[in-house]
Amino acid sequence: MQTMKSYFARGHKRTLTNRAPVAVMVQAAEKDESTKEEAEAALKPQFEVYGKAVDDEKWDVVEGFYHPNGVLVHEDKESVYGNKAITAYLAKFAEGTGKSVATISNAKYEGAGDYLIVTADFSAVTEKAGTVNGKFLQIWKKEGDRHLVYHDEFEITA
Repeated sequence: MQTMKSYFARGHKRTLTNRAPVAVMVQAAEKDESTKEEAEAALKPQFEVYGKAVDDEKWDVVEGFYHPNGVLVHEDKESVYGNKAITAYLAKFAEGTGKSVATISNAKYEGAGDYLIVTADFSAVTEKAGTVNGKFLQIWKKEGDRHLVYHDEFEITA
């Protein structure tokens, strides 16, 4: 059995390049974790206020969270463009389901530059449609001192 000591004793040279990829990967992972933590710290408080406004059907407040050029995609169904059209779509969707309260799980936050991303699963207990389960992806774009939803995509899974 060859040991590292015998390997180097036979003239093989130690180089830092053998270790560099590991060090770079560790640094990248640490940076990625801090980026995720920073993204969560910046976005989670805004997202919670947004989520409460949706649950409470405060559509004027909800509209203020969407970028004027935002897009809402109901996967495999349709999409709408602009904060006013998005809010109208959500209000119409809420009419069909009745009052609802959503629970978010498996939320993951990420960020790059002026963009923050949240992906998660949701389960909404509704008046008219029972429990609606799904998942979503939102991309929030920095505008002034806050972020606005620039892309909102959701899928109903059950």
